[in-house]
Amino acid sequence: MLTAIMLASIFFLLKYADNPHALRKNAAVLLLVWVTYVIGMTFTGVLDNLSMPPKAPIFIIIPAFIIAFISASSKGFQSVLDNTPKHVPILIQSFRIIVELLIYRAFVDRYFPQRVTYEGLNYDILMGIIALPMALLVFKGIAKRKGIIAFNITGLIVLGLTGYAFVTSFYFSDFMSASGEIALVKAPFILLPGVLLPFAIFYHIVSIKQNLRSGK
Repeated sequence: MLTAIMLASIFFLLKYADNPHALRKNAAVLLLVWVTYVIGMTFTGVLDNLSMPPKAPIFIIIPAFIIAFISASSKGFQSVLDNTPKHVPILIQSFRIIVELLIYRAFVDRYFPQRVTYEGLNYDILMGIIALPMALLVFKGIAKRKGIIAFNITGLIVLGLTGYAFVTSFYFSDFMSASGEIALVKAPFILLPGVLLPFAIFYHIVSIKQNLRSGK
């Protein structure tokens, strides 16, 4: 459900484009191909291989980051950056609160180790919580360019730490889920690094580019 909501958020964002119909069509194709690829990778057995280098970052996380950056930097997307209210991409980051609660539930159900929750090395829930008052401050014009950029850079750093927690927990430990499998690389958990993480990265990039373009 959360994945569907985040996919829909892209189409909401594109309403601010000068040519929303064309961009929504391109986005639909890109998202369909990407989600199909991510789900398909769970059936190949490639991600189950715990040998070095870690396969999930190579085949899922890094490509997702590249796609997010290229998408936010594309010529057709520039009107979205110019027309979208600056508080919108920040407010959307609050979805990370739900993500972290789902991760904690996965820990309770013994699919994930405690290390990847907010009781371990994952502080991402704080970014989701802070996004709410931050979006309000931006909306009211209180938070300015430097503060917004600092928020987004901090968010990217926290995401990096979260990624580190997951990689080290699954690739450099003997942890196994209750099912005896590597839960992170199986559906539906693969949607965390494969879809939800890229959205968090994407909206940080959008917000940073917005404020770099505005110059104020």
